Amino acid sequence: NDDDKPILDEQGVATQVQIISSPDILKQVATKLNLDKLPEFDQTLKMSALGRILVLVGLKSDPFDIPPEERVLNAMHDKLNVYAVEKTRAIAIEFASKDPKLAADVANGIANAYIASKSDAKLESNAAATDFLAPEIADLQNRVKDAEAKVAAFRAQSDLLMGGNNAVLPTQQLAELSSELSRVRASRAAAEASAESVRRALQNGGSLDSVPEVLSSELIQRLRERQVELRANIADLSTTLLDNHPRIRALKSQLADLDGQIRNEAQKIIRGLSAQAQTAKAREDQLVADVNTLKAASARAGEQQVQLDALQRDANVQRQQLESYMASYNAAASRKDRKYSPVAASLIAQAQVPSQPYFPKIGPITGAAAAASLLLMAIGTLLGELFSGRAMRPAAGARFTDIEQVAMPVARTEPAIDDEGRAFAPYEEASA
Repeated sequence: NDDDKPILDEQGVATQVQIISSPDILKQVATKLNLDKLPEFDQTLKMSALGRILVLVGLKSDPFDIPPEERVLNAMHDKLNVYAVEKTRAIAIEFASKDPKLAADVANGIANAYIASKSDAKLESNAAATDFLAPEIADLQNRVKDAEAKVAAFRAQSDLLMGGNNAVLPTQQLAELSSELSRVRASRAAAEASAESVRRALQNGGSLDSVPEVLSSELIQRLRERQVELRANIADLSTTLLDNHPRIRALKSQLADLDGQIRNEAQKIIRGLSAQAQTAKAREDQLVADVNTLKAASARAGEQQVQLDALQRDANVQRQQLESYMASYNAAASRKDRKYSPVAASLIAQAQVPSQPYFPKIGPITGAAAAASLLLMAIGTLLGELFSGRAMRPAAGARFTDIEQVAMPVARTEPAIDDEGRAFAPYEEASA
């Protein structure tokens, strides 16, 4: 709550100064201390004869025209001084009174009334918060229940099932089938390529040693080993026997029979690879159909998921707002029940009864009066001498000598010429 934060800026402190000197605070203090019974705060209680005469002749306003409460408040305002201490966030309260104890009591009363008003405002704020939040929470609970019911109903109607990684089931299945389809296509292509390579080797009469599928067959490996033995035996016998010898012809016949067996086994491998490729092709066709079906299902599920997410977001927003309101309500209700109202203000020091009067200051006033008296006496003396005429008379025994008159010399001038070109001599006058 922003009200719980301390006032830190200059404008905030100035606002609190105005609150402290407000009529509401002063009324509380005036009522508590019975200031309306004191002549110091209500001049109608002890009005002098001179004051009554001035009121009658119209030179002074009649205090009875002002309501009693306002007279007390005006007097308190005249004696009160509330200001912010420079370069701090502290506020000073000064009050002047003829009674030193009353001056301290009024200053302390204003400070305590201000803090109490802040505490009361907190309590009222807590009560207002609970009164406002209670029906709002009830309404939000119904809205949250409706929003979550909509989410559950839509999920059941759309039959949206969630798979791994927080994805809908059709989308997850589509991803898995796409991976399976890629694997089957690769397997089919490999089987077709292997069958084609074996087929070309058989048709061209080339060696089958470079074909991996042939080399991986155990039967072909045993037949190849038998071929090697027969060729070795034929080579040994050829050193002593002719090619038409029955033993050599028998061995060559066995060797030819082994070649036939190897080719027959290679044909079987080709058929196996072809069957494997056909199986992969059938599986691929099935996967393609399943992928196409899942694409449509995934698209529908995506649209439904968008609607479901919108409903879920609305339900989450309602629930978050409900939780926020409930947290605020619980905090306000707890402070209200326990009468706990923390305020961002504290009393640093209470006003003490002054030992010396603030006004008048006897020493400075006496000095100023003495200086003013001396100045007035000096001015009076000077004016008396001036107006008596004695200041303009010569002093007794003073002598004056005659001033000798000296003739002034005649100035020499040149002839002047008038506008028509005639010369004339100007008049000259000498004085003595």
